[in-house]
Order: sequence, then C-alpha cells, then structure tokens
Amino acid sequence: MQPSPMKTTEETGWSDLPAVLDLAVFEQLPDARFRPVGRLPDWLPLPANRPGETIDLTEHFPLLELFFAECEPAWESTAGLRMDSDIWSEQGAHGRELYLQAVATSAGGRRLIILRSLPEALFTYQQLAHDLELEKERVERMSRELIAVNRELERATRAKSDFLATMSHEIRTPLNAIIGMADVLSGTTLTSEQQKCVDVFQRNGVSLLNLINDILDLSKVESGKVELEVMPFDLADVIARAMEVVEVRSTAKGLTLRQTIGPGVPVFLAGDPNRLRQIVINLLGNSIKFTEHGGLEVQVESDPEDARPGSLRFAISDTGIGIPADKIDQIFESFTQVDSSTTRKYGGTGLGLTISRQLVELMGGRIWVESMVGKGSTFFFTAKFGLQENQSQRPEPRATTPGVASTSVRPGLRILLADDSEDNRFLILSYLNHAQASIDVAENGAIAARMFRSGRYDLVLMDVEMPVMDGYAATQEIRRFERQTGASPTPVLALTAHAFADMAEKSLAAGFTGHLTKPIRKVTLLEAVGAADDREASSAFVDAHFKIPIEPGMEDVVPGYLDKRRKEIPQYQQALANQDFDTIRMLGHKMKGTGAGYGFEELTSLGGALEQAALRKDIPEIQTKLDEFARYVEAVELEYPES
Repeated sequence: MQPSPMKTTEETGWSDLPAVLDLAVFEQLPDARFRPVGRLPDWLPLPANRPGETIDLTEHFPLLELFFAECEPAWESTAGLRMDSDIWSEQGAHGRELYLQAVATSAGGRRLIILRSLPEALFTYQQLAHDLELEKERVERMSRELIAVNRELERATRAKSDFLATMSHEIRTPLNAIIGMADVLSGTTLTSEQQKCVDVFQRNGVSLLNLINDILDLSKVESGKVELEVMPFDLADVIARAMEVVEVRSTAKGLTLRQTIGPGVPVFLAGDPNRLRQIVINLLGNSIKFTEHGGLEVQVESDPEDARPGSLRFAISDTGIGIPADKIDQIFESFTQVDSSTTRKYGGTGLGLTISRQLVELMGGRIWVESMVGKGSTFFFTAKFGLQENQSQRPEPRATTPGVASTSVRPGLRILLADDSEDNRFLILSYLNHAQASIDVAENGAIAARMFRSGRYDLVLMDVEMPVMDGYAATQEIRRFERQTGASPTPVLALTAHAFADMAEKSLAAGFTGHLTKPIRKVTLLEAVGAADDREASSAFVDAHFKIPIEPGMEDVVPGYLDKRRKEIPQYQQALANQDFDTIRMLGHKMKGTGAGYGFEELTSLGGALEQAALRKDIPEIQTKLDEFARYVEAVELEYPES
C-alpha cells in the first residue's frame, strides 16, 4: 500500500461529514481506541454509538489490525499522506454484502481512519490484481528455483566433465605405454607364441582405447560440446573409407560388403564427413558383431520423405541374428543391449548406437531400425547436407591427403623431448629409434625451457602435465624467448593424455603448434613429426619469387588489387586473434572469387582454403594459410606487358 496525498480535515470539513457520502470517519485516541467523527452511516455494521463513546475497530474488523501496523508513516506525516488498505467484504447492517476499504491519514495532528463502502466491481478488480500479484510472485519463485536447478545441473555437468577428463587422462597415460610398447615389441623378432601374446596386448589395448573414446564422445555430445563441421566432401569416398575400416573384421568372418548409391543422389556434398563416417562405421561394426553368415550392405538414396536437395536416407543392412520387436526401442539407449547375455557373447557396451543417434539428430535427421529375428536387421538414418556447386566432376586431388602424411623423419633432426614419465620417454625414444634424429630429454617443463634457451632444436615434443613447470608454461617460456631473440617459431607438439576438444584449444592458445593425444601410435607420431618438420622447412618459401604476367589492358588495376590483398593481412590476423571466423570466411570467399580473374591463381586457392578453414574454425590451418598468403603477396613480382 503506497501513501498518496489527501486533503486536510479543515479543507474537507470532516467534523460535519454527512452520511450520504458513505464515509465513516474515526480518530485514533492515545489508548488506541477510535472515536467517531460526525455521524456514522447506517450501513456500517456497528452497535449503536452514543456521543463520546469509543470503539475498538479491530474487534469488529479484525483485518484492520494488520493494516494499523503499517499506518504510522501516514499518521506521522505533516504533508497529508494517506495509505489505503485492501478491500474486504463484510455483512452489512441490512443484511447486504458490503465491500469496505480503510484509509489512514492525518489532519491537524489528528490520526484518522476513514471507512468507505465501494462497488463490487472494485472489490473484484482488487481481488484479480491480488491474484495476479500472487501469480507473479509464484512465477518469480519458480524462476529462482529453476535458475538454482540450472546452476546445480551446470555444476554437475562440469563435475562430470572434470571427472571424465581426469579419468581419461589417468587411463590413457599407462595405456599409452602398454599399446606403444606392444607396437615396438611387435616390430622385433618374436616366436609364434610371443607374437600371439603381443597380438593380445594390441587387440585388447585398442579395444580399451575405443571404449574410452566412446565414453568421451558420448559425454561431449550430451553436454552440447560437439559442433558439426561444414566442408566439401565426396559421399562415395566417405562410404568407401568407412567400409575400409571394417573390411578386415568382415573378411575374417567371411562376410561380404557392398555399397550402393542410388541414381540421382548428389555425391559432392557439404557437411561433416568425419562424423558421417563415424556413424556408418558404428552401424557397420554393430552389424558385423551380430552377423556370422552372409554379408552387409550400405545403401544411400534421396530421402523419400524430404524432397529438399541434400536430404539423404542411409540404410545399413545385415543378415545377422536380428532384434526382438520388444527390444528395438531400447537399443539406442546408453550402455543398453538386447539382454545381458548379448554383452557376454558378443561384447561391447552399446555406446556406438547411442552416439550415432545423437550425431544423426545433430545432422537434422532421425535413426531407426527394422528387424526380424533370425533374418537380419536394417538400420536407417536420415541426414541433411549442403550441395557443392559442381556435381559433374570430382574436385582436383589435394597435394597431401589428410591422415596420410609421410612417416619418414629427416635425418639429423634435432628434437627436444619433455616428459616426466620414464615409461613415456622410453616409448617415444623407441618410436624414433631408427629415425637418425638427435634427441635430448627433459624431465619437466623448467628443464625443457632452460635447455631450449641454451640449445638449438628443430622440434619440441612437450608433455602437458609435468611437475615444477607444466607444458603450457614451458611453451610460453619458449615463445617468449623466441620473441626476445627474434628467432623463428620452432614447432612445439603437445603430447597429452587429455582428449577433450577444449584441451586442444588450450594447447594452441599456449603457443603449441599441434596437439597429439595419448595413447599415440608410432605411425601417428612419425607423421606428426614429419608434418611439423615440413612446415618448418617450408619457411624457405619466403625466399622464392613468383613472376605473374599482367594481361594487356590490366596494367592499372592488377597492382592495386595486389596491394589491397597485402593490406588485408592485418585484418585477417586481427580476426583470428578475436576468433572472428565470419570475417575470415568473408575475406577468403572474396579472394577466392577474384584472385584468378586478376591472374593470381594462387590467391584463389588460398582464399578457398581460408574460407573452408574458417567454416571449420580450424585455427592452426587458418594460421598456416595466412602465413602462406603473406609470403606469397610479398614474394610475387608483376611482369608488365611490353609496350
């Protein structure tokens, strides 16, 4: 109840108020009782009042007791303030329903209470307002409770993520040594019995690693940390590569593998080929597990329920044991299989199907299965992709195929290895045993930083979690030393058992060139070392010069175009520093569309690469292409036509 201005007694003449105004005026006395002012209206449900007789209003109207407790500001005010009570109903003197309201104010130092009778409509309105206020309070309370629940859920999610990250790291660290040393041992001369033992180590180590990866993948999808990439890809190539992964297992069981891409299905798409391949591999692997005879087939056709271009339906069918009708709805749930005997007989956790379902949903599709016990199953899923402009021919092959880098290491390569685990150091040294590289070892980050300052290295392999100084701090020290001395950046590869995506981002932010996850296989390490060394060697590119002939009539515009591209380099770098991928994509797209027209085929190629890297938010690739871009525009020389 808010105070509001009201006229004084002298101005209204309350001492002689007539009853027809439907007002009953009372003055509060020192003993808290009230004395009527003027004649009381006949509707007021009070006993006959004799002159000078006082009344206890709270005895007749108990609701006023709460109101009186709030009236002091109005009674003490000298500015004519008033306070209004809520409206309440009473049985009137003549048996009719009354709707009363009390008003507290002061006049000439007198503490007054005015009772007035109001129409029913005002009572109804006030009740509605009161109900709305209560509803507002209820909604606000629920909102506060919801915020508290969300905070608790976020805390629980962070706790789960932290737990998974910690457990993943602790499991991967010894697993790195187990799988790695099994690989090393496999490359030595062994008896047939010893080779069997090594095969068991390798097979079960990889199975354990796959389980860890599945759990992490599931956690990332459930917490919303998986973002699909958008890049051009060849659908037929993705299916073929997925089938290559399971080919050994299917051949070992004598199963056939077939793929069919229906007529009219676009094959040059835009989307996330790696996640699509993961789904197909998961479904094929599941089918192989439950199929002993016959074969499997992957079929792709346009989605019959969605006519939009790029909407596809995939079917992975098998001739396996089938799924009972009452169990079909359960198989896409986490850690669920048809029954406990399935796990004992066929192995697995059922996570592959759960992850596939969630990835399919991220692709705007759905997944389901049709099955007959003893006849086999067909897993269907739909997904939506963008279309590349050119559907008539395959894109030109890249100079290097991702994941198929050279495994040779340049002889004489100087490597600094920093790792606090003796087992891991021994493993990496074993991997590089025949590489003819010079390798120095540091047991923690502080020693590594000190050795880097006093030595010369072509490459640093840096563990992340180490005592004294961790890999992040050590790498920052290395980068600080390079800036102080004006030295070119040395490739520093993070070696870590942390597998979450944000760990890779943290590594790059700390100055690492790349991020390698343990357990690491020998071929993966050699590929990464070779790629990092090639990147360093490619700095010789700056010494090259490229002569670009200017077509007649273009002499006045080509130099200006090239100068504009040079001036855009700081824009790219600033956008990369701010992780403003939209700006990088826009600038790259513009350069892709204009470079060749001015005679710069290389700029068209670099523009396209920057555009795609920005769509993938691939920070290392963007930086690599920006370095190439900067070197090119500085090295290029224009050849003017003869006059």
